[in-house]
Amino acid sequence: MPNCTIEEIKEKISDVHSGDEQQLNVIFSDYERLIVEAPAGYGKTKTMISKIAYILSSGGLPNPKKILALTFSVNAAYKIKKDVAEQLPNLLSSDENNPVKISERVFVSNYHGFCRHILKLYGYMINDKLRQIDTLKPVDDSRIESMTGLGVGLNYHDAKELSDLAAAIKDANSKYTKNHWEAYLDKVETCLLDNDYITYNSILLFTISLFRKFPKILDFYQQYFPIIIVDEFQDTNLLSYQLLVHLISEKTKVLFIGDSLQRIYGFIGAIRNLMEISGKRFNMELIKLNRNYRFKDNPSMLLLDKNLRKVAEKPLQPDIENDVEIDLNLFSKQEQEADWVVDQANNILKTENSIKVAILVRSRGGNSREIVECLDKNGIDYFYGLYRDDDSEYLQFHMECYSIFIEQIKKQDRITKLYAKQFYNKVKGFYRDQDSSVISSLLILLKLFLNRIVDEYRLLNNDDKIRFCLDTFENKALRQQMEYVDKDLILTTVHGAKGLEWDYIILPDMEQSVFPMYQSLCMACVNRHNSNQNGCCIFKYNKKLDRQFIEELSVFYVAVTRAKKQVFFSASEERINAAGKKFNTFVSCFMTLPGIALTKT
Repeated sequence: MPNCTIEEIKEKISDVHSGDEQQLNVIFSDYERLIVEAPAGYGKTKTMISKIAYILSSGGLPNPKKILALTFSVNAAYKIKKDVAEQLPNLLSSDENNPVKISERVFVSNYHGFCRHILKLYGYMINDKLRQIDTLKPVDDSRIESMTGLGVGLNYHDAKELSDLAAAIKDANSKYTKNHWEAYLDKVETCLLDNDYITYNSILLFTISLFRKFPKILDFYQQYFPIIIVDEFQDTNLLSYQLLVHLISEKTKVLFIGDSLQRIYGFIGAIRNLMEISGKRFNMELIKLNRNYRFKDNPSMLLLDKNLRKVAEKPLQPDIENDVEIDLNLFSKQEQEADWVVDQANNILKTENSIKVAILVRSRGGNSREIVECLDKNGIDYFYGLYRDDDSEYLQFHMECYSIFIEQIKKQDRITKLYAKQFYNKVKGFYRDQDSSVISSLLILLKLFLNRIVDEYRLLNNDDKIRFCLDTFENKALRQQMEYVDKDLILTTVHGAKGLEWDYIILPDMEQSVFPMYQSLCMACVNRHNSNQNGCCIFKYNKKLDRQFIEELSVFYVAVTRAKKQVFFSASEERINAAGKKFNTFVSCFMTLPGIALTKT
């Protein structure tokens, strides 16, 4: 029981949030259904944690009910649980809360972790193998050859049907998914489950199927979770959204938090315009957070953030009040740009103490190779994080971790320091003959993750530790450990940096066909050859390319907003493709967006 009155609790929360009116509106709102637009650096996570803490401390959750808090990021889910546990004692003037006790009131997870929990309890009603879901081996349903090679009776036609549904989910093709998901599950049951395999998508689909076939189970969970909070809502895909639609009853209180301009996972199925769609579907009140704390001491970055959001709102006629002055460091050759990028990073690190710098590139390719070679040539210590969520080496590493983990957990089901050390050595041994920068860096992230499991998260119960590991490997989420890397300089991709932040960001390759990418926007842009001025592509909005433009602008926005202090831009008049071929090019049209006054140096 709290030792404080409601008014005292509100006063403490108000102090924590420095009187931010919009954040406090979210926390104290009486609206039963809220959708919150929370741009990068506007206090989204802090607001959500205080919302949960306020509900619990003010008696807003009846016993024995729970809050269901779901998030796209695995690491964020467990951080939320830890932070709520740390904040509650202060609000209650008590020291009786910890992550274990918080689990009695809040179920925090990503979507797959939540579904795995459900299937462990009730999955046997569909297939008895689902009782052991934590020890089933993962299968990549996007790769036909990997499925046909299992020797479980899947021929090419069957494997292609599974692969086609996986592609439909990535494409957010709701019609195809609706018409084929039952046939997909039939094949998973008959060929995969019976042989101790399971697919990533089927974990969500089996849970949805369970709710449809057994409405009493669904009814139980709808009552058990009277409050549902979803973080990173803009990254929700078709299956996750269908799960939410089932869980939300007429009486459910709902809070969705996200930012449409940070939707950069469209390539793996994040639904476009989902915040707007859901606001109407669930009759939700909209609150927009309006104070940027990440750039509060940098007027230039505040204005850049504001103007990019204005362009996203009205690409044809954005409501721009003042232009932001941007310096672009332009070079004739890619090698010269790489030298500048490395020198700039080195100079920043020498100037300030206890800071971190990240060089963010769009993808691993010819341009980024020049930066890697320059870093290595100069003997500069850095962390190599050049992978996207869909890179084959990155995906396969997580699959191997998952497989090795479930084999070891069958023999020893307690996550201890010894267990973590043995598991790490098995993974390292598996890759002992592979000399790869990607694998070496992933082994560093794996070791960091395991150390945090047994140290920082030691108060989690053993089941939560197992779930944390499985969720991380299943969701290919080791990149989220980059913020804990003991290196002052990080080289990674924009997608790899999502959800992370550093003091300074360097954005090289601000060139046509690189940023934005050729395949996404430049290829389809009719202006790309005849709309340039002084070596720069000139922005001309084309309504037919609205989807591609917003998607690319979102990636740019995420890149810029990873900086806590400042971002630096560079480009060259030539680019190098993956095959090493050099092309003449122009400066990116994103450097000439409305609201940007560009100076080339």
